[in-house]
Amino acid sequence: MNQSLEQVAIEACLNIGVQYKSVVADGEWHSTSLLDSHKNKGNGRIKIFSDLKGGVAFNWVTGQSQNFFVNRMDAGSISEQDRAKIEAEQQRRKSELITKQNKAAKKAHNLYVNSKVTPFDHPYLKLKRILPYSTRQANWTKSVYIDDKWQKITIENALLIPLYNEAGTIRNVQAIFPEKHPELDRNKDFLAGAELAGLFSWVGDKTETVCIAEGVATAFTIHEDTGFRVYIAFTANNLLAVGQTIRKHLPEASIIFTADNDKSGVGLKKATEAAEAVNGLVCMPPIVGMDFNDYAIYLQDVENDK
Repeated sequence: MNQSLEQVAIEACLNIGVQYKSVVADGEWHSTSLLDSHKNKGNGRIKIFSDLKGGVAFNWVTGQSQNFFVNRMDAGSISEQDRAKIEAEQQRRKSELITKQNKAAKKAHNLYVNSKVTPFDHPYLKLKRILPYSTRQANWTKSVYIDDKWQKITIENALLIPLYNEAGTIRNVQAIFPEKHPELDRNKDFLAGAELAGLFSWVGDKTETVCIAEGVATAFTIHEDTGFRVYIAFTANNLLAVGQTIRKHLPEASIIFTADNDKSGVGLKKATEAAEAVNGLVCMPPIVGMDFNDYAIYLQDVENDK
């Protein structure tokens, strides 16, 4: 069944967490909010091509993008000329995306290697009761949409965590702020324009058993408690891709996905799907709303209260 341009645009936006809104078909980016944002921060983008045959949705926070197309004709009736135009346009957009990602990757590398060593008393490390490991510290500059215009803000003393691709090259960085920033309404960020899917980081030397966690604090806690190498996928949706990469390079390893016990159940669902795909295992803290860092802190506090 054929879908309208609006229908496929809405579906694409939902898939990457962007709030759909009707925009002009001028081939330009138009800002919108994210589905999980309580305020309109302009961190979503929608572009409709001038030929009304499709567009692109983009999430600046996660770096995810999704193309969408509508075909009002039967597939067999597309002319070779139209097919060639579509393929050329897709290739052009792919080339633009790669260029943008390569530029962001260079920025990520320079930002990380030129940053300072993280002190042990960084507020986030103290809050989570973890060691700094491979994190670095630097000021984080971000363009945000405030009062109907773009403005640059600087967040001091952000933790930086490198995100690597399969080849071991830094392609992105995650910034973790000392506290939630009021304009961003969060305490974490990724580099704008950089890729995220399939990227990962890790803590610890190589071990026969490895774990894969969503977040940095969770990964550091698990490593400290077990001694295992722990890979960081950064999002639940990235667990499968990271698991497949790890399985490819460590065919004999025991892989444990350490799921977050979030109220939505997404953490367990995505960890289970990833584990089934790579013949891995899943474990999860027993208390709803906690990840393994939360649970470790909870157990420490219980012990201290005795």
